[in-house]
Amino acid sequence: MSGTDPRFRRVVVPGVRWLRFPRRLEREYRDYHCREAVTAFRVNAFYILLLYVLLITGIYALAPEAVRGRWLGTYIWVGVIVLVAGCMAQLRPLDRYFPLYAGIGSFLAVTLSMAIPGFLYGPAETQLAHVSVIYALVIVYAMVGLRFTHAVMACWGGGVLGWMLAEGFGAGIDWQIAHRTYTGISLLGMFLCYTAEVRDRLLFFNQRQLYRQQQRTQALADRLHRLSREDSLTSLANRRFFDEALEREWRRCKREKKPLAVMLVDVDHFKDYNDHYGHLKGDECLQALATELRRYGRRGGDLVARFGGEEFVLLYPGVEEAEAMQLASRVCRAVRMLGMPHKPNPRVGEVTISVGAAVMVPGERNCAEQLLEAADRALYQAKTAGRDTWKLYSPPPPVRLVSDTAKPDD
Repeated sequence: MSGTDPRFRRVVVPGVRWLRFPRRLEREYRDYHCREAVTAFRVNAFYILLLYVLLITGIYALAPEAVRGRWLGTYIWVGVIVLVAGCMAQLRPLDRYFPLYAGIGSFLAVTLSMAIPGFLYGPAETQLAHVSVIYALVIVYAMVGLRFTHAVMACWGGGVLGWMLAEGFGAGIDWQIAHRTYTGISLLGMFLCYTAEVRDRLLFFNQRQLYRQQQRTQALADRLHRLSREDSLTSLANRRFFDEALEREWRRCKREKKPLAVMLVDVDHFKDYNDHYGHLKGDECLQALATELRRYGRRGGDLVARFGGEEFVLLYPGVEEAEAMQLASRVCRAVRMLGMPHKPNPRVGEVTISVGAAVMVPGERNCAEQLLEAADRALYQAKTAGRDTWKLYSPPPPVRLVSDTAKPDD
């Protein structure tokens, strides 16, 4: 045990040996045990009744005729208790109360079984009646599903009350027989019930630890998966995630025959910004821009990603050219309204952006790369036009070829 985790020694060994985990873990175990016990008792109640019928018919056949009616009239209530507990176990809303009604039922069954021999006369009748004591104890300790403490209280408490009833209202208990039945079976049942609960607690703890480890592993896997698809500086989607989304949305828009819009965003004179304010301020500038751009990607399928360096990209499935132009204009205005100082920007002295937008309806003769290339050309046009503006890509007009044999008009 020298290599055992100290937490394992502190929680499992004392908790199992004394059948008591630390408070929070103990509550979890009791909830777990209650669920498992009531689930098992729904089936076990049938077998308990079957054994009860076999026992009562066997004793009835062997008992003297003079005591059959009195014995059967008393012991039949044990079967009623088992039947009532079995019916209650079938009612799901009562699951949380299983330890209560199962414990009370066990207590009453042992009380009756222990008291009955005190009201019978003759060694044969008494010995047969003590068989029912053995039956009750075995059932409570082994089949009902009570925890060790509850089973002990039900069996010993019921036994003491049954003995008091037999001594006070009957002929008393033959302790030579009682020690060989009630006492012996009680001690054996306690040992078996204790051992079973120890195993059950170990199983619960191991399952719980395995589940917690699986949760931690899954959380780490989710985090790694998220980090592999997320830009660490801006917390936007990274280039890899954007490429996957572009291909996915392209195929979807192609099936639905809908347009797909892409906008490339570039920060104007960002190299000069870094040189003047420093790279830390440059990072803060990109983070502020990412926060603002994120507002324009809230619809289902929309995506805002960092494209690389000071470039961002926005993806809009199902957006027509008119809406794309409106979005590009709004994005440019929103960045200007942030009012972030940018002295090296010769036009306005504030951070501005250039936007290139492109819209295509996916088909057989084009592809996603062409859409991205078109947006890049539009961005170049916006920069050429003086920056702090946007451009929508429009393909160049087709070039007309003049035939060599064609004659110019006079």
